[in-house]
Amino acid sequence: MTGIVVITHVDGADVGLVAQIAAERGHVLRIVRPYLGDELPGLDELDAVVVMGGPQNAYDDLPYLRTEERYLAKAVEAEVPVLAICLGSQLLARALGGSAAPGGSGLEAGMIAVRPVDGTRDEVGGEFFSFHSDSVTPPENAEILARSDRYPQAWVRGSALAVQFHPEITMDGVDALLAVEGPKLERFGVPVADLRRDAQRYFSAGAGDSRRLLNRWFDSLPSSPTSRP
Repeated sequence: MTGIVVITHVDGADVGLVAQIAAERGHVLRIVRPYLGDELPGLDELDAVVVMGGPQNAYDDLPYLRTEERYLAKAVEAEVPVLAICLGSQLLARALGGSAAPGGSGLEAGMIAVRPVDGTRDEVGGEFFSFHSDSVTPPENAEILARSDRYPQAWVRGSALAVQFHPEITMDGVDALLAVEGPKLERFGVPVADLRRDAQRYFSAGAGDSRRLLNRWFDSLPSSPTSRP
């Protein structure tokens, strides 16, 4: 395999479980950082695209975000598998004709319950770590797969799966996030100690829902680049 390109938006991004499961399955990850000027590889050079979260807003006036959107649109057009996470899901929505905006239900942070829509794929349901205040209107012809009690959480269109939560994150990633955001969350009344305790419970038990979702996504990848249409 030529590998999977992973688009990140922050230094030291926690690729976490994506990297672990990729290694278990023999995939090679190529980390690309457009915010630092890295060029995105040709789509014929890779097996799949993963676009990660980050502190930016999808609607920020940043040229590299517009470049990513055009790249994601071309990837879906070419039927390259795409996994879009949090900010990545918002960029993908915009790329395909949907939109991203501040969410009407405020910050969604910590472990959340995600419920599959009736008749859709069960791997997108369960308990996952979430951290966002923006949300999306999925593009036309997208199928919404799951919701929380606040926001749409997963949708699919063509070769792309988008999730608003963080199946890739590990406890180390949660700790790194809270080291930066924790004091601000406390000022706004978010019980950070409880949030961390819930995350520790989830990850000490093996993060089963996150692993199931990611394993199903890796199962969907072509066995070789030449097997992709």
